[in-house]
Amino acid sequence: MREEIISALKRYDELSKLILEQTIDQYSDELEGRAVPDSEEDIEQRLQAMATEATDNATSELENEPDEKLGGKSLRSVFEEMGFDELAETMEYAALNLDRGVPQSLTESMATWSDRERVIEYCGNVIGDAAWTEEELKDEDSVFEIEFQKVRAALDVLCKMEEPVYIKAILDRFMSYPKVRDFVAESISEYIEAFPQVSVPMLIEELEMHTEDGMTGPCEDLVIMLAAIGKEYKSDEIYDELRRAFRFMENKLYAVICLADYGDDRAVKMFKNYINRNQDNISRELFYEMMSAIQKLGGDITDINDPFGDFQKKYNK
Repeated sequence: MREEIISALKRYDELSKLILEQTIDQYSDELEGRAVPDSEEDIEQRLQAMATEATDNATSELENEPDEKLGGKSLRSVFEEMGFDELAETMEYAALNLDRGVPQSLTESMATWSDRERVIEYCGNVIGDAAWTEEELKDEDSVFEIEFQKVRAALDVLCKMEEPVYIKAILDRFMSYPKVRDFVAESISEYIEAFPQVSVPMLIEELEMHTEDGMTGPCEDLVIMLAAIGKEYKSDEIYDELRRAFRFMENKLYAVICLADYGDDRAVKMFKNYINRNQDNISRELFYEMMSAIQKLGGDITDINDPFGDFQKKYNK
């Protein structure tokens, strides 16, 4: 890999970190000075969203600016002129070494490479050969979180290509593990959620296969994926499967949270009926989550008997 490219990527990464830090400081001051204060959680979420968007815009400009050390070319121009092997090598370097991750222009250059099938095959090999758990790491000196960034980079390329070809294979492998790390599930989710027309039937089919075993482990992540898709693409089949998940999941908290996020007030009656039928054995955690979900969906909780006697006191201060 050319030394000038490595140097340019390191400069890009350092500038990106500075931009992010400055943006967080700026927006943090603005949000804390609001006349009507938000909760700490709301402030943190809004701060992250604003800072991420601003940083993305700034780094996009950075990638397109001419760089004297690159002969007056921008990073984007350099990436676009690379041969396939150098492009792949540069993407792997960026994934493993940059805190910012793979520059958007590098992802786009790979995604728009002239030989589409070669790119798809390359991404498939990266995803298939990579370790998805610490136990699968071949090099004891490797750091799992860093190594998995190569998979994330390949998935980003496939999303940019609008290519869902590996959804089934990825779901099959994902479901083969009893549990995966959160960042693995999040990376997989982004790819699966990007193609709802393809993934929704597969998600539903997979969940229905696990009705009898309590929908534990990776099924919990699949319910979250389905709800995330449903927030933008509502359908009766998605709602029905989320309702079914509530009925059969061993840990019903996931289904309650997902139904609340999905936003269909038909779930209110179902939650109330469940609470009424299970006054003697419902857990405090599940009860609180269901009461919060009912409120979030616009339901009335004044007619619900509180077996713990403190929900109103705890949540409506």
